[in-house]
Amino acid sequence: MASAKLNSGLIIWGTVISVLGALTVILSGYGYQWGWWHFSFGFTIIPWGTGAAILGGLIAAIGLFRLTEKTTNFIRAGSLSIFFALAALVNIGYWYNEVQQGYPPIHDITTDVEDPPAFNAIAPLRADAPNPVEYAGEETAETQQSFYPDLETITTPMSYEEAYDRALEAAREMPWELVDENKAEGRIEAYEKLAWFGFIDDVVIRVDTTASGSKIDIRSKSRIGRGDLGVNAKRIRAYIEEFEN
Repeated sequence: MASAKLNSGLIIWGTVISVLGALTVILSGYGYQWGWWHFSFGFTIIPWGTGAAILGGLIAAIGLFRLTEKTTNFIRAGSLSIFFALAALVNIGYWYNEVQQGYPPIHDITTDVEDPPAFNAIAPLRADAPNPVEYAGEETAETQQSFYPDLETITTPMSYEEAYDRALEAAREMPWELVDENKAEGRIEAYEKLAWFGFIDDVVIRVDTTASGSKIDIRSKSRIGRGDLGVNAKRIRAYIEEFEN
């Protein structure tokens, strides 16, 4: 009897700990979005929440394994705890893998490092952003070219009108919020609000003519943070793929 109470208690407390840990991880980002705390505090509590979710899942799993008479409620509670623990482990694995990629500490990526497309309509939206609207500079350009050599200007035999319309159509297919579209100037501006912490990255697309058709350049820049774990480069690649398909 005492053993049954102990194992039941392990399941209950394990479930409580794992749920609280999972909520801590989730709220670390949304709490920043809602203005509850600074994003640095959100980053600080993630390891604690992750550890709690894993520990709670382990405690509940032990209780569930040792419990001889497993009721539906205990099975559900134990399974929930184990799920949160596994989710926490997967999350750790994902971010560990991302960090191991060795992404450079830059956040301003473009297909034209010599003459990056400039933000216009988005500039006022970045007025209070820690990262200025201006291009990050020569050092960033050199770092980008060594780490993302595949990012190049899109060239196409399309006429200017066709290229702009296709560029705009591709932009509308992306998970972005369009801010401005100016066909006369060949400029499209948008931003993407990332899930969880709600960080915002801005995008500008420039369409111009060439001797044999048109060219399209893309620039993606984070409003906050020194590095971006490759997010801006991935966004540009995704846009190029959307444009070409």
